Amino acid sequence: MINDNANRGDRDGGDDAALPILDVRPADAFAAGHRAGSANIPLEELTARMYELPPRDAALVVYDDDRTRARWAASRLRARGRNRVQPRSGADWLAAEIIATGSSRVRLWQPHRCLTDALKLARTFWLSLAGRRAIDLACGTGRDAVYLALSGFDVDACDVLPDALERCRAMAARHDVAISAFECDLEGSPRLSVDRYDLVSCFNFLHRPLFPQIAAALAAGGLVVYETFVDPQRARFGKPSREAHVLKRGELKAAFANLDVLVYREGLAGPRRCAATLIARKRADA
Repeated sequence: MINDNANRGDRDGGDDAALPILDVRPADAFAAGHRAGSANIPLEELTARMYELPPRDAALVVYDDDRTRARWAASRLRARGRNRVQPRSGADWLAAEIIATGSSRVRLWQPHRCLTDALKLARTFWLSLAGRRAIDLACGTGRDAVYLALSGFDVDACDVLPDALERCRAMAARHDVAISAFECDLEGSPRLSVDRYDLVSCFNFLHRPLFPQIAAALAAGGLVVYETFVDPQRARFGKPSREAHVLKRGELKAAFANLDVLVYREGLAGPRRCAATLIARKRADA
């Protein structure tokens, strides 16, 4: 049952100009006309594509011509912990701002913040990112891999889960970028190519024997971008379940002591999340 009081936002225009807009109409209806700056994920695909949305605590407008569909979309999002959803519906709301046509080109999702920081640094080292090689380890559904490809990198992406790789490939296709996504057990025998990559990224994954391979996989002048859980994550928040999946204080920095550390921090990195963040560079003369 939909809570009618929770969905009052679809009855008035509100101040939506500065908020991201998720249009949940079918793709052909979206292409025929939508508010400029909105992104399209059809209602029928919404559950499978939650990973393409902004952070859970971000405000979000959800639109459909049909009021019931807009409210159902908002209800599904709220059920996933997104409590700042504002449903909107009707032709009048759609026409109140600039109308654009064509397929969805706007991304609501965000890469890891340390990856955007790393690319800002990379642009000070290299004239262009185009044609540089990157690999995203334990890529999951592919947001960081796609962001790297959108930034100009030739991207490899690996994960042990085939369904995650399928989502990664689908996201890449929707953004018109090419990614080589392949299945790999990073806790088994990953065999990363030596001196191959200008950037190696890894988020929310920890297998300590992989550290030397990551450093060896970097080409001279290449960057490693790494972030995962650190003490006192388990003591404060109870997850992850295994102690082996949490770094000790200073451990990540020590693991890459043979690189030039450009950024290192430990502490709260988000809601219920203590993390260690590292951006380090292999010496250009290595």
